[in-house]
Amino acid sequence: MSTSRLAAILLVFTITALTACGGGGGSASSSDTAPPPSATEAASVSSDASLPPSVSADFSQVAVTATSSSASQAASLVPLAPVTNYTVSPLELILNGDFSNQLYFWGLADAQTRAVPSEIRSGGKALLVNSWAGQKLSATSLQPGKSYVLTVTARKTANTGTAAVYLTFHDKNTVTYRSSRRLFTSTWNAQYTLRFTAPAYTALADVAISVSGVQAIVDTVSLKMQVPIVQTEPVVSLAGSYVPAGYGLAFNDEFTGTALNRDKWFTRFIYDGGTRDHLNDEKQRYRDNNNHIVTGGLLNLVARKVSSSDPQGMNYESGMIRSDWTTRYGYIEARVKMPGALGLWPAFWLNPDVSEAGTAVWPPEIDIFEVVNNGVEDLPNMLHTSVVQLPGIPASYLYMDPSFVSQWTYWNAPFKFSDGWHTISAEWTPTTVTTFVDGKKIMTKAYEWKDGAGQLAGPAHILLNLAVGGSWAGRHGIDDASFPQALQIDWVRAYKKLN
Repeated sequence: MSTSRLAAILLVFTITALTACGGGGGSASSSDTAPPPSATEAASVSSDASLPPSVSADFSQVAVTATSSSASQAASLVPLAPVTNYTVSPLELILNGDFSNQLYFWGLADAQTRAVPSEIRSGGKALLVNSWAGQKLSATSLQPGKSYVLTVTARKTANTGTAAVYLTFHDKNTVTYRSSRRLFTSTWNAQYTLRFTAPAYTALADVAISVSGVQAIVDTVSLKMQVPIVQTEPVVSLAGSYVPAGYGLAFNDEFTGTALNRDKWFTRFIYDGGTRDHLNDEKQRYRDNNNHIVTGGLLNLVARKVSSSDPQGMNYESGMIRSDWTTRYGYIEARVKMPGALGLWPAFWLNPDVSEAGTAVWPPEIDIFEVVNNGVEDLPNMLHTSVVQLPGIPASYLYMDPSFVSQWTYWNAPFKFSDGWHTISAEWTPTTVTTFVDGKKIMTKAYEWKDGAGQLAGPAHILLNLAVGGSWAGRHGIDDASFPQALQIDWVRAYKKLN
């Protein structure tokens, strides 16, 4: 990251108190409950399964071809990080989840949301939701790092509008920082489940039913602890992986399905109640309008020009992913193919989540890669890799490849990153960050994951995004004729030390 870029970010940080760079940053706003989705947004959640006609067929190229037997063999060769086991409590964590006590323990938004006879339990009660109904969980209901299943039996009253159950976590200032949902899809009673592992801060959480343009009849709501959710899946191929010995796989996504796994990824930044869709002066807005295309074993974060009428040039939509899974330290790698058009800014980075104390801070930040192409100062063969922290905290280089330019924090590669597939990775320890390109060490920097007060920051989430324009990437224009463009991702894998 350039010195001028850092200065600009620190200025934004001073104003907002919550910002990030790597394409990161933004201030947070208060919200007691997750906002209901618009009909367009709700419909787009499951619409990324196919390639739109405007996207080049190149986006569907398969990077690694593996038979089922070779996939099985690859998976068997990857050691797994141990899962922390615990005794599963049988306690029901939702109070009056069958509405036998009418509306006790449930908050309601309007008088039309009321108890009605159950349609499937003779003599029982259900809840007719007209707009919103919710229940705040007790401060000790959920335990960080343990897994749970939220189960709702419900139906929509018509094939219109949207209805969903939300699970929402707030920081100590009641700002939403994590929200997951399950859409109700049927006018017949059906069971909807949401499985999750509780994050680092769980003292402020709630469950809510939110509807728009329709009503929902909720028969039962249940929340119980379950055995640990495994955050890994079978590894398709070890080709292009450079994980050092002594590490076990803790989290991965091989993108072998037909749509982005929304149990693993969010598509906005953690700021603004988890809805922040851009940072700094970038020209794109992150959306779910076929911006996350999963096909042929690849995830394509697709950027396209959508308008030419915005006076501030916000004429682009793009894709980003933020992991629900968080960690401190480990080895994180992704196999990617960069876009090569003028004005684009793909990035792979780590940013703090909310800490165990319920606080969100920035910095720290680890930029595993930023490949900016502004056509002059920054070109497709330059890979920026660095760390971010407040001035005055030492972060000296312990190793630099001869082609690494420390003044501007980039490695001058002998190739263009847009010409082929490359694995970019970082080994993160309590005292250092080392980045690699295709297994080649690029730099090592002394680094501690601390906030501006010198305290350990919250565990990190993983981000990959494709930004467009701004004063860095768009300094010398944006090649509109080249769109659509995509950051292609073969897989993302994160490892933890085995001992």
